[in-house]
Amino acid sequence: MSEGHRARAITTYYKYNGKQSTFVFFVNDNHNIYVETHFGSIVIPFDRLTDFTKLYVYYIISSQLTPIKSNIYYCDHGYKGLYKEWRNWYILTNICWKSQYMSFGDYCYFKENPYDIDLTHCDTQDTVNAFMYRFNINNDNELGCPYKVCDWLINYETSLIERELYQNEEIINDEKNSYSLLQIVKDHFNINDDIMLKIYQYIVFEEHPILMV
Repeated sequence: MSEGHRARAITTYYKYNGKQSTFVFFVNDNHNIYVETHFGSIVIPFDRLTDFTKLYVYYIISSQLTPIKSNIYYCDHGYKGLYKEWRNWYILTNICWKSQYMSFGDYCYFKENPYDIDLTHCDTQDTVNAFMYRFNINNDNELGCPYKVCDWLINYETSLIERELYQNEEIINDEKNSYSLLQIVKDHFNINDDIMLKIYQYIVFEEHPILMV
C-alpha cells in the first residue's frame, strides 16, 4: 500500500430503514474529499466541505461513528441490497448508536476500493451544485436531520460522563469511609503511620484495582 493510500481517512454514516436505508460515505486525503450517497458522488476540495453546512455535519458524525483505523475488506460474493449495483469492497462501522440504526449487518459497501478512488480531480461547480441540490432535497426526508443525530451523540456521551462521575463519587465515598474506620482502629491500637498506610492501600486497591491515584 502506498503512502498516499495510508493517508486516506474513510468514514461512513449509514441510516438503516429497510428498503429506505440511506448513507453518506466519505474518503479524504486532507486535500480533496470524495462524497458518495445513494444518488451519486462528487469530489471537492477538502477545505470547501465547510461551505456545505449539513454535509459537513454528516462528515463530523461519520468521523465519530467510524473507528479511527478503518480496515477495508473485499467480499468475493458481493452485495447489492439497497445499492444500485453489486458491491464488493466494504468497511466495518457501528451497527447503531442508541436507538438509531447506522448500518446494515455492520457493513458499509463502496462502489469500488476506497483506496483506488481518484481524488486528484475535483468535479465542476455545476456538478457540485446539482449534487448538493439533490442532497438538500433528500436530506431531511431520508437521512434525517443531522442536528438530531448530533443531539443523540451528545446525550450519549453526556450519559457516559455522568455514569463515570457517579462511579468515581462512589469510590471516593468508600475510601473516605475506609479511612475513617482505619483512623478509629489506629487510635484504638496505637498503630503507626507506616502500618496504617499499608492497610489503607491494601483495602483501596483490593476493592478498586483499576483506581488511578
